Amino acid sequence: MLQRIRHGVCILPLLLATALPGPLPAGSSAPLGDFGDNPGALDAVLYTPDGAAPGLPLLVALHGCSMSAEAFDAETGLTALAEALPALLLLPQQREDNQMHRCFRWYDEEDNLPGRGESASIMQMIDHVLAADGADPTEVYVLGLSAGGGMTAAMIAGHPDRFAGGGIVAGPPYGCNRPRSDLDGFWHWWRWMRVIPALDGGDAALACGIKVTTPTTDRAPEDWARYVREAAGDGDHDWPLISIWQGAADGTVDPGNLTELTEQWTAVQGIDPTPASTETIDGAIRKLYLGADGTPRIETWELPGFDHAMPIDADGDPAPCGEARDFITDAGICAVRAMARFWGLL
Repeated sequence: MLQRIRHGVCILPLLLATALPGPLPAGSSAPLGDFGDNPGALDAVLYTPDGAAPGLPLLVALHGCSMSAEAFDAETGLTALAEALPALLLLPQQREDNQMHRCFRWYDEEDNLPGRGESASIMQMIDHVLAADGADPTEVYVLGLSAGGGMTAAMIAGHPDRFAGGGIVAGPPYGCNRPRSDLDGFWHWWRWMRVIPALDGGDAALACGIKVTTPTTDRAPEDWARYVREAAGDGDHDWPLISIWQGAADGTVDPGNLTELTEQWTAVQGIDPTPASTETIDGAIRKLYLGADGTPRIETWELPGFDHAMPIDADGDPAPCGEARDFITDAGICAVRAMARFWGLL
């Protein structure tokens, strides 16, 4: 198990504005190129901050459906964050040949389990950057929006000891794509319909509350935890710090997934499911969950009236965060910056 040295995480300082030094991003982006085995047939872009040196943290950012790596860097505030820390920024990218809507296949066991498909490709990308660019293996963080949030949950479920932090924005719990009951014929029908590209993922939509009138499946916390343990493997794990974000008016992903995700990640870590604190920050409701040692392990952010998007703060103080685009919306709060604070990077 990797032994991590993390920056201290305190409750109050997380809420304070942190100055982001330096000018606008001056680094460079380039295709990752040949990074080794690629069973998931993914592409990737690597952003290198100005003056990069060995030992930097590595941020891995997973876009949502119909998006691209290039639409998920500066627009979300990630490149500015990578410059400010500094950190390397890896942006895996889906191909239409894999999924016609360019969604990461978080719902498919051939892609969301360790050593398989897209999950294996993303880990191979990470290992390549660690070796070729000298990033710090104890400071790898993964985050994603929507389908990218679902794949983020899969990555930290299957490789908990490889990530120091995870951020899930408008995403579903790991393992949600399964029958809602023993007699769920509709789910099995949608599962079979995967052979039609336009209907690929319909089973997950039904089970996980995505683009349908059926809400996400309410499962017991111990079941959610079991799904993660089955992916993570036996033994003790050094679970990453987890930041979960959800718009309360999300019309694409059922906002109830925030509750299911919280139950999943508190249960698997044996954390008290009652938040240690609840407060409103810039209009968002933040809840904090503590580990047995009293340190923060999970935070959740619920944004009232917010639809399906990555929250940014385009006119933010101390520095702007992102630019509004499809599925990237100015909420007056910068999600990626808040995640970095929670992870102890700012």
